[in-house]
Amino acid sequence: ASSLAAGCGARVAAYVRLMPPKQLQVQQQQQNPQVLPAKEANLFKTALKFYNGKKYKKGLRSVDQILVKFPKHAETLGIKALVLNSLDRMEEAHVAAREGIKSDVRSFVCWHALGVLHRTEHNYPEASKCFRTALRFDERNDRILRDLNLLQVMMRDYTGYIDTRRKFLEQRPSLRANWIGLITAYHLAGNNQVALKTILTYEDSIQPVAEPEFEHGELLLYKNLIIEQMGDMSAAIEDLNKCERLVIDKTQHQEIMGRLTHQAGRFEYAEKIWRDLIFKNSEHYAYHQALILTRSRIPYGQGLPDLKLPATPYDRKASLPHLNDDQVATLESVYDDLAGAYPRSNLVKRVPLTFTKGESFKRRLLAYIVPYLRKGIPSLFGDLKALYTDKDKVAAIEEVALACETSLRANRSLPLKQDKEGEQESPSSMLWALFFLAQHYDRLEQHDKAFKYLEEALNHTPTVIELHMFKARIYKHTGNLALAAEAFDSARKMDFADRYLNTKTTLYLLRADKPTEADRMIGLFTKEGENPVIYLAEMQACRYELEKAESFYRTGQYGLALKMLKAIDKHFVDIRDDETDFHGYCLRRGALRAYYRMVEFEDNLFSQPYYVRMAKGFVRTYLALHTKPAAPKAAEIDEYAGMSEIERKKAISKKKREDARKLVPEPKAKGKGPKGKQVIEAKPDPDPFGEALATIPDTLKEASKYITTLKLSVPKDVEVHILACDLYARRQRYLLVLNSLQACLKSS
Repeated sequence: ASSLAAGCGARVAAYVRLMPPKQLQVQQQQQNPQVLPAKEANLFKTALKFYNGKKYKKGLRSVDQILVKFPKHAETLGIKALVLNSLDRMEEAHVAAREGIKSDVRSFVCWHALGVLHRTEHNYPEASKCFRTALRFDERNDRILRDLNLLQVMMRDYTGYIDTRRKFLEQRPSLRANWIGLITAYHLAGNNQVALKTILTYEDSIQPVAEPEFEHGELLLYKNLIIEQMGDMSAAIEDLNKCERLVIDKTQHQEIMGRLTHQAGRFEYAEKIWRDLIFKNSEHYAYHQALILTRSRIPYGQGLPDLKLPATPYDRKASLPHLNDDQVATLESVYDDLAGAYPRSNLVKRVPLTFTKGESFKRRLLAYIVPYLRKGIPSLFGDLKALYTDKDKVAAIEEVALACETSLRANRSLPLKQDKEGEQESPSSMLWALFFLAQHYDRLEQHDKAFKYLEEALNHTPTVIELHMFKARIYKHTGNLALAAEAFDSARKMDFADRYLNTKTTLYLLRADKPTEADRMIGLFTKEGENPVIYLAEMQACRYELEKAESFYRTGQYGLALKMLKAIDKHFVDIRDDETDFHGYCLRRGALRAYYRMVEFEDNLFSQPYYVRMAKGFVRTYLALHTKPAAPKAAEIDEYAGMSEIERKKAISKKKREDARKLVPEPKAKGKGPKGKQVIEAKPDPDPFGEALATIPDTLKEASKYITTLKLSVPKDVEVHILACDLYARRQRYLLVLNSLQACLKSS
């Protein structure tokens, strides 16, 4: 039997060799429908070139030509799905990908294409399953491995991410990026011990570095960061001393050494480092804060919030802990010496105001504000505003400011006795003293006194723009938003070329619930010939969109409010998607500490102030719609009265198209614009007034999504828990109401 089979096999092979090529291709196609003839195979390669070259329409025509003859060819269907995905035809793309899988369930191309479709729709779990299935049929496909690797780090699936990075390293152990990828994977997963061991193994496998290099220096500092996070400060200090010669950024090296020695309790050494850094840059507030802590022998972290970004030595917004009299006296002596060493440094004079008291504070305050009044620096009050949390210092500031005003009125001189006998101040000094007092009383909510000083300053010099801007701010603080907008507009008219004035006027108009005028105002500085609303959406101007959404909410236009909030939500989705570009870029460039900070930022993306404000706006609007659901306007009902159902639908559709054209500019003809730039055609908005968003069936369910995110992102925000109480009470989830009330008590 075996010899008979061998003889038959030989005769079949001879017959195949004698067969004409065309007949052979037909037979191969019949035996395996996934094998294309030479002509279609070349067409398939052409389609791939078009896809890689982003010529999607040409690529679609090529794959369609193949599918006319071979409609069940799986790889062609997979490429078609990718092309349709790039053309935003998602439904057709899903159909093509699934048809390809039905034709050949072992086709890694189709499974990969389906994973790409799910990734585009942000369905990361399904995309991950598809990529894993594709790898079962082609284990060593680098493209699929890269996509899966990127997806795992986006999902923070660090266990799978480590496995994928290890596969890359096993395939190409000589490539530096593969070692770096595995090191960062272990570190992000919190496995610092293995990450450190991997770094040491990599260092043993390469030639010793003789000269400083940026990438190698970053790796050494990254290793030091891992040792620091393991809690062994002595080992971290020793490691940092060893790598000093190979680190290019010496300032960063000193900052890290100052932080490590401070954490280790070596206060004298840390103090010396921070003094050296102040010598390099005396205007860096974090250096001064660190010097105060180390000179006062205050342990690292006491009185300061937990630092989430390891590269930032100290938080410049954090307040100092309580200092006793001896510590204050020591610091005063230190800063008197620094003032002699750095006489031109403003921060050396400003920092002592944060810890001094009584007569010493008044003396230093007077010496600090007099040069500002002489030079006419409007930001003086903004600089001192942080001191207004201390009642004693507020009283001292008022006393010193009134003394300056009295002295200027009496003899046109300032109280500081450093001038030549009989020399008088410039008349502008009086102007800025009045301006400071107006800001001071406005801060104390004594608006009558603030207006009094401001009117006197305006009578003194009516052409100073800052005075008109502050007048608008006082109106805002008194609740008169309409007058505030008018006042800021009058300030804007004094300098039409100032973009800041234009932007602030727009914000004041939105707060006064004048969105149409605000759009016209902001349009003065947007790109010429474009709709300002569309342009600002492209620029991700979250503040403008938030103010506009809140204006629509106050006026009861809930559909438009939701439309603005949805635009902001899309910005944060885009920011999250943009993260994918940095995972590969940072590792290639060797910026490992910056990469770690980027991942930390993305993990806390939904705690950003703009997102929190946007999510609260969503919840309030949905709750308002639950109280009073959106209904068709009476004018629309009367307009379509007497029409048949078909005529009514046509009329409503026509009106929506006309409204969309009003909000979106008419598509321009293809070609170049007035300045030779390519004109982009605008697509009409199918829902210009947000009616579809305002008429969803279950508004409370939508609000619950944002409340859940807010409770995870900002658990200490009292307002979030108050909104949660209202929402859960409406849904009759009383146990959740009780939990939210308890969270309120803890947060407050």
